[in-house]
Amino acid sequence: MKMSLEQIVKATGAILHRGDATRQAGRICTDTRTLQPGDTFLALSGMNFRGDDFIPKAIEKKAAGIISHHLDSEIELPDDVYHLSVADTTRALGEIARQWRMIVNPRLAAITGSAGKTTTKELFAFLCMGENPVHATEGNFNNFIGLPLTLLRLREEHKISIVEVGMNHSGELRRLADICKPDVGILTNIGNAHIGNFGSLGKLIAAKAELFERLDPEATAILNTDCPHSAVMGEAFRIPKNIVMYGQDSKADIRAEGVRLVKPFGYEFTLAIGDFRASVHLKVYGRYQVSNALAAAAGAWMMGISPDRIAERLSEFNAPEMRAETEWFDGVFIVTDCYNASPASVISTLQSLSDVHGLGRRFALLGDMKELGEYSRKYHEEVGLATAEAGIDFLVTYGSDAAIIMEEASRRGVPSRHFDNPDEAADFLSCKLEPGDALLVKGARVLKLEEILMKFKEIRVSLREGAPSSSLEVEGT
Repeated sequence: MKMSLEQIVKATGAILHRGDATRQAGRICTDTRTLQPGDTFLALSGMNFRGDDFIPKAIEKKAAGIISHHLDSEIELPDDVYHLSVADTTRALGEIARQWRMIVNPRLAAITGSAGKTTTKELFAFLCMGENPVHATEGNFNNFIGLPLTLLRLREEHKISIVEVGMNHSGELRRLADICKPDVGILTNIGNAHIGNFGSLGKLIAAKAELFERLDPEATAILNTDCPHSAVMGEAFRIPKNIVMYGQDSKADIRAEGVRLVKPFGYEFTLAIGDFRASVHLKVYGRYQVSNALAAAAGAWMMGISPDRIAERLSEFNAPEMRAETEWFDGVFIVTDCYNASPASVISTLQSLSDVHGLGRRFALLGDMKELGEYSRKYHEEVGLATAEAGIDFLVTYGSDAAIIMEEASRRGVPSRHFDNPDEAADFLSCKLEPGDALLVKGARVLKLEEILMKFKEIRVSLREGAPSSSLEVEGT
């Protein structure tokens, strides 16, 4: 980042207590554990920590400067360390990032939605790579701290930036849009994720619309024709005049025509962009991934990537870690999709298991879904029903609310077990699963279901090391 202290003062309203205003700030760092000599330490504070308390550590690690809300009088700054004070360090971080985004001035796309944001972002970046220097969110850094830190990684050579913006409450997307100033806004879908924080679907739709209401008039909104709530949003809220629609609907500008299953899993379809047509083989798990691919294709098209390049790259994409990630382990086909879980995404993931060719029994390890508020029981019951309708042969649940899923699925005839202890869940799966079976792992991030999966693998290695691979594993490799 190349910004002077004077530019930071103008961007944030900070007071420069010491230091030359023409001096360039070092890399902004908010964590003393990763701070390097020459960095500027920005002392964020939260409910459970006070960033100002870490200023001595930042000085010890040779920080070039400090941005803080307060500086204790007993702290002595070295002569060459500058200091700025701000009213709100989190807001200041956003304003610094906004200013740097405007200085670099890439063409920037912001992605939001109830599900599929991160996979769409990964697809989008993958489609653009090789054409131009591409900057993208790492992981799912999509909140008031993660987005600014993402923007501060922009380099002057970046021509394209793809960021993820998430929200749990009203007003958050409005602020995030003000920080990143998108040229393109993409909505993956509107489901029921975090609905407990809003009280109604209408209020949730209004909160999602904040991104598009903050777009400049010349910006482009990319919406999903297959999501019925997109139409509601377009009618009820201010959407830019430039709208690109994607989906399987014949009226979409970017379409998937003739979607069909392929063995052992994945989808083929004809990608249609205007008069352009090309065959795509999407080698990922989950029928919902077709929608993610189209959203990414629409974004890449807006970035100037050619349709033939988009089609070629879609066929080369592999799913990111823990987001519909697939593997064969000890003859068992495993789908790990436990980075997040909303009711709609869990149901779609369950339904997609029937699309996998040649499987034996289908197992599901499901965990709690969070931030559903008063709707929690209702949606966990709906997932239990969906488990039965998806033809799951055995259900294992973990977590307090997931017991509701087990109760509903069991009531509808699905053999089920619930566990409060992760090791016991892993032990049970280790004994129950056989070569040729499938295991779907899906739940909220806080449950860390991947640790149950890791324990399961450790047990299987000790029990079955050297066992012959199944014919299904050979077919799927």
